[in-house]
Order: sequence, then structure tokens, then C-alpha cells
Amino acid sequence: MTTDPSGESAVVDAETDRPLYRFGSPEERTRAITHSLLLVAGAFLVAGLLGAAAVDVLGLLGLTEESEPVAVTLASTSVHFGGFLLVCVGYVAWQDCRSLVPASLPSVRSLAVIAVGFVVLLGSLNALEVLFAQFGLEPADNVAIEAGRDNPRLYLYMIPVVILLNSPAEELLFRGLVQGRFRRAYGVVPGILAASAVFGAIHYVALVGSGSQLVYVAIAAAAGLILGAAYEIAGNLLVPIAIHALWNVAIYFLLYAEATGVL
Repeated sequence: MTTDPSGESAVVDAETDRPLYRFGSPEERTRAITHSLLLVAGAFLVAGLLGAAAVDVLGLLGLTEESEPVAVTLASTSVHFGGFLLVCVGYVAWQDCRSLVPASLPSVRSLAVIAVGFVVLLGSLNALEVLFAQFGLEPADNVAIEAGRDNPRLYLYMIPVVILLNSPAEELLFRGLVQGRFRRAYGVVPGILAASAVFGAIHYVALVGSGSQLVYVAIAAAAGLILGAAYEIAGNLLVPIAIHALWNVAIYFLLYAEATGVL
């Protein structure tokens, strides 16, 4: 057992004490809120600065959103999530809190959680979209989906991005660190709820188009609940990363098929 710089005990590989509810010390509760908010704000700040710098560098090379929309979108998106990873890895190193983000090769049980979690995610989010559609509400699109409407090949190029950068970055930040911090202070259930609420809310900034932004936020928050539950069941961060990646890959394949007339 080690002690991180904030004075809390940390097991190197994984936490074994995960009560559904708990009432941590005032320090733990304050740390959960302040560290989570600063982590998310810091991740977006660094990602935004790096993304803008990437676009500027591409512009100097003669690559602009007008001339090469696919290349610019891919580069800015990749750098954006690279910024997320940079902040998260830096935080784990600074706080010496490796136990917040347990990850290992999936066991048979973890593979089963991935399979069931993906099916539940697929069914639940589709059911939510159908439900909202009954009230004439459709979710807004995110920037990458909107950009791909005129350039369908972008959907295929986004697949390695979501597998290697997007899914690991978002799950490390929201499930690993934010949910982990709230779990230590308040328990498993409040941890899942808090991380899912933040996960849904931050998707608001990436939306464009005429659809309902609140519907998209609600769907993202629901996805967060499922991913958070899968993470707690498996105790392995690679599980929600895999489910998240499978979901995004399925979306991009479907969008590409629709845009090219395959479906």
C-alpha cells in the first residue's frame, strides 16, 4: 500500500472496498468535487489549445477546413483527445493514484461484461431515441458526424481515432478519475451518477445542427450510466473503453453505409 500526495491510502492495482454508498471525510468529499471539476476543465482547456494549435499548423501547410476538411477534422479531433490523455496521465502521476484506474487484460468475466454491456447500451440508447422521436425530438449531431455528411470517408477514418484515442481518453477521465474520485468519497452509486451527469453535460459543447441538444445530452448521460455500471461490475477500465469503442465504431459504420447508399 502507498500514500498519494493528498494523504490518502492507495492500493497500487485496484480498490477492494467499494460500498454502494458511503460518507467520506470532509477532505474526501471536497477533493472529489474540486478535483473532478478541475480535471474536466483542465482537460478541455488543454485539448482546446492543442486542437487550435494543430489547426493553425495545418493552415501554415496550406491545409484548411475548406480545402481539406477530412484531414483537418481528423487531426484536430486526434489532438483534442490526445490532450485529454495528457491531462489524465499527468494527474495520475501527480497524485500517485493508479488505484483509481485499474486496467488489465480482460478475463472471461470481463469479456462477458463487455458483450452484455454493448447489447444493453445498443438497446437502451436506441429505445431512448425512439421514445424521444414520439415527441418529435431528435438528438443534435456532434461536429465529426456533421462534417462527415459531405465527406463520408471521414466516418471510416474516425474508427481508429475512437478506438485508440476517443474511447480511452473519455473513459479514463470520466469513469476512471471522476467516477473514481466520487466513489471514494460517496460510494459506487453516487460515483456513477455524478460521472454520468458530467459526461452528459460536456457533450453539449460538441453539438451542431438543428436537433435537440438536450436530447443528445440525455442520451450521453444514459450511456454514462451503463458504462459506469459495467466498469464497477468488472473493476477493469478496459471494459467501458471496449464498450464505448464498439458503440462508436458501430455508429460510424452505420453512418458510412447510409451516406454511401449501402443501406
